[in-house]
Amino acid sequence: MILKKLCWIPLATITLGVYGCQAATIKPDTTQATFDQGKVRQEARWYNAKDFDDIDSIGDSYYGLVFERSYAGVNNDKLEITSCVEVASLGDSKIIEREFSRWNLLKVNCEAAIRYFDAPEKAVSYWPANIDFALLKTFPATATPYLGGQGLDGRHGTLSELEPTLTLLASTKHSVKVSYNAMVVDYVVMARGDFNRDGYQDLFVRMDWYVEDAFGEGSDWVVITKRASDAAPMVLWRR
Repeated sequence: MILKKLCWIPLATITLGVYGCQAATIKPDTTQATFDQGKVRQEARWYNAKDFDDIDSIGDSYYGLVFERSYAGVNNDKLEITSCVEVASLGDSKIIEREFSRWNLLKVNCEAAIRYFDAPEKAVSYWPANIDFALLKTFPATATPYLGGQGLDGRHGTLSELEPTLTLLASTKHSVKVSYNAMVVDYVVMARGDFNRDGYQDLFVRMDWYVEDAFGEGSDWVVITKRASDAAPMVLWRR
């Protein structure tokens, strides 16, 4: 399996149109694909508005995505947030620590919106319509929340190969909640699209996690691609 270099791309950086750690452009072999038993298809980009706290619409652009959220500030003042543009400009320093979990969740949702709006309208897709436990087990082992401390470079193979205690807890059309290694993780597909513009559809997956029998919770994200029907999912980049 080939893993791309992992990196974090700040919201503000992407808003300005500056990209880092991009994958090399690879043209999809549509000629060969036509012989792949009809499994190759062009699929429209998609954003999971329902799991963005049930917002009614994401608008026509990143700047048109509006909502109403309030957070406690470091001075116990009330911060009213109405757009992802405000999220990108505000930063973390003005949010009180007890609100970090909710704040990070919003940041991940906005990050997914940035990727969605920058993606082409359609791309070749090898992904099934719904995510399920069988698919999750094939995700790269690096598709796991980063909790700090030891890095993810030593995680090789698939998630199921590296985590023998991987257990299904619940699932929906766009999410799979599992437990492993004393942690519960809800994998939620927040967006689908060709985020690195190589012709193939990618998944932007939000990972909501908490530690069992201990303190600690948060949200992380990872972008995963699949470039052939028989190819293993591969991490493009992550937070």
